[in-house]
Amino acid sequence: MQPSPEQLEFFAEDVSVTILPNFSLSRGQETAHCIGGDYGPFQPNFPSDVPLWLAMYLHRHKKCKIEAPAWMSIDRLQELYDQERSMAAVFQHVPYHYIEISRLLLMFAKDSFGSDFHRTRELIEMIRKVRFNKIDSGLQMLQGPMTVKLNNLSAIEINTIRPFFAGALDRFWKLAKMGETEEPKPQAGHVCTSSILVRLPATKSWQSCYKGPLQNHLVSTPTEDMPHH
Repeated sequence: MQPSPEQLEFFAEDVSVTILPNFSLSRGQETAHCIGGDYGPFQPNFPSDVPLWLAMYLHRHKKCKIEAPAWMSIDRLQELYDQERSMAAVFQHVPYHYIEISRLLLMFAKDSFGSDFHRTRELIEMIRKVRFNKIDSGLQMLQGPMTVKLNNLSAIEINTIRPFFAGALDRFWKLAKMGETEEPKPQAGHVCTSSILVRLPATKSWQSCYKGPLQNHLVSTPTEDMPHH
């Protein structure tokens, strides 16, 4: 079953971020006990690492400031964007949930970026577009027998191409069930996915097997209410 954008965003909220709390717990209680674990200790202006969902909850109640992750600095994002553009066949390493995390922080913790807010948002969007264009262009070039290997994809990017490959493998299974795949010979209109030869109709491009444009698989706009973990 393919996870929804909302589910991916929910998973992303377990990623650890650093906060600067402006409160302390009562004497004798050093940490906050939650279902997911113990977090703290919390002392004013002393950094503490907590899950993103807890950081957003505390920030919403004006109990902390969320520190922007190091990978979201202007210099790092600009470097990443330049590398993505200069290496058309290679995906640079990014956090697995970089789209979800950046979206949540830019929406609910604008003060974490100060005067860099607009440039940060712009660079994130530029990086996202470059990477999705690489995926789009790469899938359109699939023809003949080949093994597809994609490294450093993020959760949403994987979720985007999953329908295409799942559809190709599903068609292989149906053809195998019909007894039409005995000793297939590589020829035009075949794609080898994960070392399995998948026969696709020669008249169909990958788009006809791909369900929906890339834009439909982006994270939906979060609601004002914070999700509970």
